[in-house]
Amino acid sequence: MLGVSNISKSFGGLRAVSDVNFEVEKSNIHSIIGPNGAGKTTLFNLITGAIPPETGQVKFDQIDITSWTPERLTKLGLVRTFQRTSVFKKLTVLENVSLAIRSRENIGFTAWQPKWREQVVQDEAAEFLSTVGLAGREYVTAAQLAHGLQRALDIAIGLALKPRLILMDEPLAGMSKGDRETIGSLILGLRESMGLTFVVVEHDVGMVMRLSDRITVMQQGAVIADGPPDEIRDNEAVRRAYLKGDFAG
Repeated sequence: MLGVSNISKSFGGLRAVSDVNFEVEKSNIHSIIGPNGAGKTTLFNLITGAIPPETGQVKFDQIDITSWTPERLTKLGLVRTFQRTSVFKKLTVLENVSLAIRSRENIGFTAWQPKWREQVVQDEAAEFLSTVGLAGREYVTAAQLAHGLQRALDIAIGLALKPRLILMDEPLAGMSKGDRETIGSLILGLRESMGLTFVVVEHDVGMVMRLSDRITVMQQGAVIADGPPDEIRDNEAVRRAYLKGDFAG
């Protein structure tokens, strides 16, 4: 579904991403790991059009999407979530998801808009909230939600854009163990129930090993390993460069 070929990017004299190649299969959870400064977020920025690559190509479902704008990618079905939740904290949970639906359908706010259309938007928003475990919290403001529930709301907003592939930048950052388990289970459930494909940057190696179908490991802007979790766990180069044998259990 996603193919990255020979992508490179430098900032001044720093080679942030160097000839990166990997492929993501449909309905897989594909994780990208590596130490701080490995180039993971820069790679996400290159894939999602936030910055242009110097060399290389990105393909989504066989379409060359290199340097496409995020808005154009969203319409194609590629959606990104960020390390910091992007919810509107003063709006209700329902209003947050409704805005995403309005954006997707290009529905503005006008005085002459029929009431039935607004009800359709709210009903669809409520369905997405139920999918991520937020049923019953529709009229709570986003600011009142705990951090883990704000992440679930962030995912619901992404789902409202009708994605086929979601790129998630550190979805478990700053969470308690219980919240990490909840969001991890949610990602697995969405893959199973909706056939969604995920590309995840994450530092929780234990959760990565549990969730992922395939893992790409980066160091200093380059890929040093790519394969299924068991293969990555036993890869000596990965142990030396990143894991240092600490996670053998």
